Amino acid sequence: MLDAMEKSIQQILGDNIFAIRTDADLSKVEFALQLGISRVELDLIENGKSNPKLKTLEKLARNLGKEPWELLR
Repeated sequence: MLDAMEKSIQQILGDNIFAIRTDADLSKVEFALQLGISRVELDLIENGKSNPKLKTLEKLARNLGKEPWELLR
């Protein structure tokens, strides 16, 4: 596994969202519906293959009970 310095910000974001979502026992479909995005878009974000808009980042954080910056650490 890559260390934090070798990961892209998209990979860090995706890993953090996946970890928090699964810890909260939320399915991908359930979480995507809460966010108002498609499951495919959530897949892309969690896999580090998407660069979500700031508005989407805010929604992700709010629905996970976090601040946006916490998802990027």
